[in-house]
Amino acid sequence: MAKILLLSYGCEPGRGSEAGIGWQWVNHLSQQHEVFVLTHPRGRAAIQAQLAREPRPQLHIKYVELPRFIDPWRLLPGEQAIQFRYIMWQLAAYRAARKIVATEEIDLVHHVSWTTMTGPTLAWALDRPFIWGPVGSGQRAPLQMRRFLGLKGWLREAFRNTQVSTVNFNPLARAAASHSAVAFASNHDTYARLQQIGATDVRLQPDAAVPGNWLLPEPPPARDRERIVIAWASRMMARKSPGLAVEAFARLRAVHDAELWFIGDGPLIAETRAHAARLGLERDVKFWGWIDHERMPELLSEADIFLFTSLRDTCPMPVMEAMARGLPIVALDLHGVRYLPDNAVLKVPAEDPQRLVADVADALLDLALSPELRASCGAAAWASVRDGHLWTHRFAGVEAGYRAILGEPVIEPAWNERHGCAAD
Repeated sequence: MAKILLLSYGCEPGRGSEAGIGWQWVNHLSQQHEVFVLTHPRGRAAIQAQLAREPRPQLHIKYVELPRFIDPWRLLPGEQAIQFRYIMWQLAAYRAARKIVATEEIDLVHHVSWTTMTGPTLAWALDRPFIWGPVGSGQRAPLQMRRFLGLKGWLREAFRNTQVSTVNFNPLARAAASHSAVAFASNHDTYARLQQIGATDVRLQPDAAVPGNWLLPEPPPARDRERIVIAWASRMMARKSPGLAVEAFARLRAVHDAELWFIGDGPLIAETRAHAARLGLERDVKFWGWIDHERMPELLSEADIFLFTSLRDTCPMPVMEAMARGLPIVALDLHGVRYLPDNAVLKVPAEDPQRLVADVADALLDLALSPELRASCGAAAWASVRDGHLWTHRFAGVEAGYRAILGEPVIEPAWNERHGCAAD
């Protein structure tokens, strides 16, 4: 059993995205090791409720708070200026971490959230073996897709692409990479970038996965029904391109009975609703809004196809969650989607903006017309999660890294062996 200092800005039971990822690491590692966690207080109530139900004597949590005028959730209901506030939190977390390292015999320091290569972390400067990740952000959005990003979204992605392209000149990213004992990359784009900026032991390890209780006992048979249900789940923001989903669905709806479910909220929900109305789809598109994460498995099981139109994503957690429910997937052939199996995911090239809507609609139609294809893709999706995309697979990969650093016998996890990226 090791003593681990874990930095996880996002950490909250029952949530998806960054907060859910952070909690998964905290939850698992504290079963195997003594873990000291530094996190933001946003998830305090949920964490305390969870620990009241399931006490963890080996888990020590410190909530790193900031003054009200720079705190990311006290002052504003949204997350405006979140990048600046995240940097301020990292500075405060570093000060708290130094006190823990001075009083506890910490074996390893591990940064897990945010899961970004370009965001700063100072955990490497604590004079202990440093594990970084899994982190992403080495991927770049295809800027020729400006129509689907909108002007503001396109400008944001253009700026971010510049950040990624110039990461070699980011001193904090270079320092974290060069000082890491092991760096875990969430996708192939980030894998290459981490090597470029000085990481010597880089391992391919997606940052997202699925809890075991989401996986059905066996893949479900395809429903043979005329009105197909297509589910789309994510935050409704520019890079997720919900407008692309609406336009592709409109083409499908012109030739086949179907309905589209948008699950999630975000700044583009009103705009997307208006877009659907302009195309005469009010009765065929349903907006669920924000749904408690624990309800998602049941809701996904009511759908026939899962559609993922993100133009930039480190690792597609919503796709993996849908795969665990045995759904066939239509997704853009970008970034984290690329390492998902071709027999489970109909991957649409995101190269030509003039063809993209039609290509996505054609993939949806192929699945809509064939219960057999839906069943075979759904079974392959389910098997892929069972064999390589549960949280237990992620934990095994990180434990292998821990053991290598601590000089203990290492058995490389099966997921990394299959992808040929256990270490470089």
